Amino acid sequence: MEMRILAQQLGISHQMTNRYKAKGMPTDSLESALTWRKKNIDPFRSKAGRIGGGNTGIRRGAANKTKTIKPAKEHPNLDSDTVNHALTHIVPNIWFAQIGRLGRALLEHGVNVPSDDLVKVQSTLFLMYMIDIDDYLEIEAKYQLPFTLLQPGDEAYPSLVESLNKILGYSNAPG
Repeated sequence: MEMRILAQQLGISHQMTNRYKAKGMPTDSLESALTWRKKNIDPFRSKAGRIGGGNTGIRRGAANKTKTIKPAKEHPNLDSDTVNHALTHIVPNIWFAQIGRLGRALLEHGVNVPSDDLVKVQSTLFLMYMIDIDDYLEIEAKYQLPFTLLQPGDEAYPSLVESLNKILGYSNAPG
């Protein structure tokens, strides 16, 4: 089955359909894809499972806004390869490799986040960034993952959490 058609039937983007396919979702029929999603996807990660019974898929206020920046392929002064590289490699390393800064900013605003939760927050923010950039570029881009986006099973994860604890001034991880 074509990914775009399956995505429409599932009510998700074709990018998300491809991500689920990579995680093992069958794409031969709508029924098998729905069954897989029920078994493997947290219901709160779907539009229908969100508070308020779902959403329209349109960002708040998007109907009233006009795009002020043309996509790279339409802008006469921008090379689309340069823009794509900047948005998928350079910007992620500037914004998402600075996890200690995020933690310090949260602390300055009275939010005490354990280091392991901070890594989860940063990973979620990066995922949201990737989805928005894919939509903006109208492609499924390959991103350079910042070195700070580690998972608990990764070999370097304990040293990352330890470094964050030091940066944030925690003698032990807050509980």
